[in-house]
Amino acid sequence: MFRTLASALCAALAVGAAAAASSTPARAQVLRSEPAPSRVIFVPVDKSMSFRLDQSASKIVVAQTDTAEVVATTDHSFYVRGVAVGSTNLLVYGPGGHLQEVIDVRVGYDAGSLESDLTAAFPGEGIRVRTVGEGLMLTGNVTSASVATRAKALADRFAPNAATSAMTVRASQEVVLEVRILEASRAALQDIGFSGTITDGKSVATWGSGLIGVTPPNGVVQFHGKVGALTLDAALEALEEKGIVRTLARPNLVALSGEKASFLAGGEFPYPVPTGLNQITLEFRSYGVKLNFQPLVQDNGLIRLQVNPEVSELDAANAVKIAGVTVPGLITRSANTTVELHDGESLAIGGLFQRDYANTVRQFPFLGDIPIVGTLFRSVRWKRNETELVIIVTPRLAVAKDFASAAKITGLGGPEPFAPDLILDGHALDKSLSRDRGARQ
Repeated sequence: MFRTLASALCAALAVGAAAAASSTPARAQVLRSEPAPSRVIFVPVDKSMSFRLDQSASKIVVAQTDTAEVVATTDHSFYVRGVAVGSTNLLVYGPGGHLQEVIDVRVGYDAGSLESDLTAAFPGEGIRVRTVGEGLMLTGNVTSASVATRAKALADRFAPNAATSAMTVRASQEVVLEVRILEASRAALQDIGFSGTITDGKSVATWGSGLIGVTPPNGVVQFHGKVGALTLDAALEALEEKGIVRTLARPNLVALSGEKASFLAGGEFPYPVPTGLNQITLEFRSYGVKLNFQPLVQDNGLIRLQVNPEVSELDAANAVKIAGVTVPGLITRSANTTVELHDGESLAIGGLFQRDYANTVRQFPFLGDIPIVGTLFRSVRWKRNETELVIIVTPRLAVAKDFASAAKITGLGGPEPFAPDLILDGHALDKSLSRDRGARQ
């Protein structure tokens, strides 16, 4: 009986163990790559290179045939042709199908050929080219920024969008650009208008409204008289304006050779841009005195200068209204040129001359055409505007004296008044801000 109970208990335990084993999920099998030594080889694109193996191979497998093409020459050698820039790998199998080596293949541009070309183009500069990833990197210590710029340009033609410059310049050259922008605006205006009234107490005849413009007259001559039962009232209004406005901007900018610099003295105004049906968004556009330039110091000492000056002002007369926003017009004068100058030489951009002329005649029909007498029934407005812009640009190489003089500038010229002087005596900041007396022209 004991043996029967023990047998039944063992059978129950066996069934439970089997059930537990069937309810537990099987452990996932992990596949691992076959271990093998590896190495990296570099192959120029559109060229072939031969390699040897330490052991005999029975098969070579290429992962990406679009990147590299492999042809076995013997059981110990093969050659690889670079098809396209990129990377792939080769699996080298020995006798019996055993993986004996993994070779990473990187196909890129020929660094050796580019280095030879740069050595021929810039002898003595010591420019080195190395392969980094799928691109090229230029290293070395060159004599000037011009050499570095031209070497980078040659590398870009050899390897488009794949060349990086890590070259350093032995003597970094900075260029000081002195700019003088002078704008002279001359305006002349004459406005003469007649107006009059004739009445006999029962009926009234009126003509003329005085000046054509909205500016109040500077002088008015009135006439009053009677001719029998008629009463005559007449007025002569006259206005003459003359003026000249001179605007002078004198920005001094410092830029590294080969780099861009910009200057703006002005402001921004909102400009509506449609983004959908009955929807607009506001963008801001700049105006004023703007200057963009890029200097490059050549090996022969000349400064190659690309300069783009622009002078603009708001024009309320040509403003438009869009979606409730008033957008002013712009009067713009600009130039864009590239020149080569010696240190201290000046470039003058002149001839930016503009002349506007307008006249307006307003008269009583028929009566205004009568000789001599018709003058009393006319209003005349004559206006002329002349604007001339001159831009003078002087580049020169920056020296230690420039930075020393800039460090000494502590404030602007002209006294700052105290509160009692300003309130009691009316003394204000009425002197020129510029310390350079030559600027007051």
